[in-house]
Amino acid sequence: MNQTLDEVVVSLDWLVAHLDDPELVIVDVRPRDHFAAGHIPGARNLDLYPLKLLASDPETIDAWVATVETALERAGIGHNDRVVFYEDFSGTVAARAVWLMHALSITPHAALLDGGLTAWLQAGQAVSTEPAQVQPTTLTARLDTSQLATASDILTSLGDDADRTTIVDTRSDLEWMQGTIPGARHLEWVRHLTPDGRLRSPDELRALYREAGIAPDQPAITFCATGYRAAHTWLVLRLLGNDAVRNYAPSWAEWGRRGDLPIESPR
Repeated sequence: MNQTLDEVVVSLDWLVAHLDDPELVIVDVRPRDHFAAGHIPGARNLDLYPLKLLASDPETIDAWVATVETALERAGIGHNDRVVFYEDFSGTVAARAVWLMHALSITPHAALLDGGLTAWLQAGQAVSTEPAQVQPTTLTARLDTSQLATASDILTSLGDDADRTTIVDTRSDLEWMQGTIPGARHLEWVRHLTPDGRLRSPDELRALYREAGIAPDQPAITFCATGYRAAHTWLVLRLLGNDAVRNYAPSWAEWGRRGDLPIESPR
């Protein structure tokens, strides 16, 4: 496949072929101790777990944008860098990082490494334990509301009979059955993956969505508990060519605790 970093997923072969590109930045989003034990040579480490967005109000969003901006600056990520994020497999944290690049207008050239470090090792590639040499950057993060959904956006969608936006619950079966956003379709994010932790083919993914009653090309809002699994579904729908998908990043951490938001019990 002829891939570019204008896509949201790149293969191991693509990464190996572009390792010497001067504009390429490789970011390991695994825990710091895992990174220290061995990582792709030249990669830097970025901990995304403190960067959760837990509410939809403007003040919380503004504070979150500033916090993420600082974290990305410290990681040496600049505007329009070509960034590949990875973890042990094609997981939710790397997907969340790709979403952040789009949601905060950092760079459109960001992708998840399909198969992650496992694919790298299986291909016989070497790892390094050398700490990364990172030069901090200066960023201006700007929220792109076409990438982030809020509770208010969802309520508006639910109240508009003509709105064709699909709400996608990406959580487990148990979480889904305990309560969901009214009208949401359920497709657990892990179903995107093959047994070896890579993404299924685009044809398989399209069939998966259709079986779940989700049109892959229709406007969508994804959610989970704190927006990480939802980011994986955002990434997959983008991979399938859907540019009208938003991540409800506060997800059930907000929706499930607010008494003013409706909850449906699936049957």
